[in-house]
Amino acid sequence: MMNIPLNVDAVISDPNTDTQIVILKDKLNLDILPIWVGMAEGNTIRFALEGISAPRPLSHDLLQDLLEQLNVQLEKVVIYDISENTYYASLHLIQNRPKNPDEVSDKVLDVSEEQTVDARPSDAIAIALRMGIPIYATDVVLQKKGSENLDHWLEKLKPKDFGPYDA
Repeated sequence: MMNIPLNVDAVISDPNTDTQIVILKDKLNLDILPIWVGMAEGNTIRFALEGISAPRPLSHDLLQDLLEQLNVQLEKVVIYDISENTYYASLHLIQNRPKNPDEVSDKVLDVSEEQTVDARPSDAIAIALRMGIPIYATDVVLQKKGSENLDHWLEKLKPKDFGPYDA
């Protein structure tokens, strides 16, 4: 299985539902991965895209601060599966530990093995954007997402459907 790097291109409102669609694209714009998310999740991703900070920490800000305090590095997020129109994602984490417990210095770190944590794609995307971490989808996900209905829906979108937040 191969991981394909993706960028968040836009967050748009679905004109047919009360949801938003996160549009992910590869660097060559050959693959498009639309993921439907709730209104709150879409707004959180949009805030991260636009660099907007809330007056108080949002859940993703809290997670970022927690990871930093625990000396855990988020390496990447991967959207790794789709089943019955539900996407699955994981956070790939590395715990940095002092080589010598008596020496707590940034220069004396031993990197341990990577751990993965299951996450909703909307949460994984939001934290990745806040932390500047790469987002990937597996080639299997990009193959499975293709369907006539999705392609037909995407063709019917008009520029106004993208709203003022087109990135």
